[in-house]
Amino acid sequence: MNNDSLLNVNIAARSMLAEASARLRAILQEEHIAEETPLEATDAMEFAIDAIDAVIAQMKACRPTGKKPAIPPGGPTHQQGQFLAFIREYMMRNHAGVAPTHANFQQYFNLTAPSVNSMLVRLEKRGFIRRIPHQARGIELIITPDRIPPLERPLRRM
Repeated sequence: MNNDSLLNVNIAARSMLAEASARLRAILQEEHIAEETPLEATDAMEFAIDAIDAVIAQMKACRPTGKKPAIPPGGPTHQQGQFLAFIREYMMRNHAGVAPTHANFQQYFNLTAPSVNSMLVRLEKRGFIRRIPHQARGIELIITPDRIPPLERPLRRM
């Protein structure tokens, strides 16, 4: 996993933990719940809150630097690399060897149609792909396979 991925996982995990801690605090502050909750359970919840807060502090201290790794000259950016990896994986998995549709990109990357089209235009301008006009699924990979990173999320069955 690269620094960008680690940073994103770290941020997402911290956010989830902070939400869990806030929910526990809110429950402990509700008067009717506090009155009916045994002292042992309250203590356990307070301990959990303290533990969550300590983990968040550790994650903040240990997080990646946030510096993006240097992109090799002429190499794809992280997101471009994932698009290229998706195209390659998709083409390898289907018998006809056809490229994914815009809808496939949208679903996999959770993007809008304009965002997908913008990325494909950028990939074509950088010389990583060639789009074949007036042909459905008309995408051809130009970049050498060794310059395409592995796909970070599994591609579901087509």
